[in-house]
Amino acid sequence: MVFSSLLFVFLFFAANIVVQALVPGIRKKNIVMLAFSLVFYAWGEPFFIVLLLFMCFVDWAVSQ
Repeated sequence: MVFSSLLFVFLFFAANIVVQALVPGIRKKNIVMLAFSLVFYAWGEPFFIVLLLFMCFVDWAVSQ
């Protein structure tokens, strides 16, 4: 999925903005953003899901 594609702008990005506005609390908003990120990366190459999850776990572990 390309940032300048109509699918991204009018469907994916718009859905992300709407869901972010409807979800209360920063913790839930972060989970929603993670879910949207996983879908975005899976659209281009499913391997990047593993990379993204690994990076999230490392960042979380370092921040503790």
